[in-house]
Amino acid sequence: MGYYPSAWLAYGIQIPDTTSDQLEDALGSLDGQQRGDKVDHVGYLHAGRYDAEDTYLVTQATEAEIGSSVVVAPNRTTGDQYADWDHNLAAAARALGITAPVEPSWLLIAHVA
Repeated sequence: MGYYPSAWLAYGIQIPDTTSDQLEDALGSLDGQQRGDKVDHVGYLHAGRYDAEDTYLVTQATEAEIGSSVVVAPNRTTGDQYADWDHNLAAAARALGITAPVEPSWLLIAHVA
């Protein structure tokens, strides 16, 4: 049996382990949520160690195979866009029953499948 390593660069938060069904139900009600004139989708990732993946809520995510590079220019993202992403991530966390304040950031997530 082989392993397939990769990595994700994502803007989001790590949340307690949550099943795909629970995530789909909670996020389905928020899909297409509007704030001002922008619509941003919140998705999720299950990624991490082969036998124990973690759960993340994300607004932006780019996969990179090990040995390749991905260019992300966070400085090209406006403050308003970050505010929208932060708002939507907080709304998604609340929909999942997470009441602690969320502090989104750019995450580098190593993944082994």
